[in-house]
Amino acid sequence: MMMQRVLLWLGLWLTCPAMAAEQMQLWITVDWEGLSLDEDNLQAMQRFRQQFPQIPLLHLVNPAYFIQPGIHRAQVGSQIRSTFLPQDKVGLHLHPMRTLVEYCGLAYQATPSVSGRDEHCRQASCGHSVSLELAYSETELTRLVHCSSDLMVQNGFNRPRHFRAGAWQLGPKLQAALVANGFSWDSSRIDARLLTTRWHADSPLIKTLQQLHPGSTPLEQPYALSYQLMEYPDNAALADYTNTQQLLRLFEPLLNQAPSVMVLGFHQESAADYLLHLERAIPHMQRLAKQKNVTLLWMPE
Repeated sequence: MMMQRVLLWLGLWLTCPAMAAEQMQLWITVDWEGLSLDEDNLQAMQRFRQQFPQIPLLHLVNPAYFIQPGIHRAQVGSQIRSTFLPQDKVGLHLHPMRTLVEYCGLAYQATPSVSGRDEHCRQASCGHSVSLELAYSETELTRLVHCSSDLMVQNGFNRPRHFRAGAWQLGPKLQAALVANGFSWDSSRIDARLLTTRWHADSPLIKTLQQLHPGSTPLEQPYALSYQLMEYPDNAALADYTNTQQLLRLFEPLLNQAPSVMVLGFHQESAADYLLHLERAIPHMQRLAKQKNVTLLWMPE
């Protein structure tokens, strides 16, 4: 299996003209949780775009925003797009909230919760910590992904082909659902140890991720999950879990083994609190790369 991954990874680099020795791909992803669109977080993102207009973002959006009670869909779409630049791409991010699951015609499941929170509730956020992979069947997940993708299209976005599971809860059932819905890019694999800055090592989230993604490391590189679906491990986690110095410690070994890929990012719902970690890290990354004579390729291009 390891040799297969190495060969697939070498093949990816050799067949992609934009990727060669002395280059490093960086993907900055945004997880839009589907919970809230507070002005301070949107403004933090807008400031980041002004500071780094050359860096595209991959927005992974939970369409639960569009079905919350009392919202105006066009206004929600406008708020989300206020953080976009032309070079950005939009994908799908799913947490199985009750509102979304029931909108898609499925029976809501309140367990298992990776946070330990009681999800037997009725608020718009209910189900946010429920594991997609463990709570639902492959058939149900296929329907949920299809319905959620349709909801994105109905609200003016292209049909998504990029994906990240809420709480990184990807396993064989969800993988099959992504393939059935034509997805080509996933970033739901993570080394659970990256999250222990905020989650206890014995927490349900850490334990579940260790079972779903055994052997994952911060040096892990993209590999094929299927003929059409590539896995891009979230090998630098999100800014909620990694401060500036930690991001640089994750960056340097990947820089030293260039060509390589680093996937990092942040949550929209906490951008005002944590996006600063990226803002401070990026100039250092650029300086270190210049010293090593490595070209940073900000993806998607």
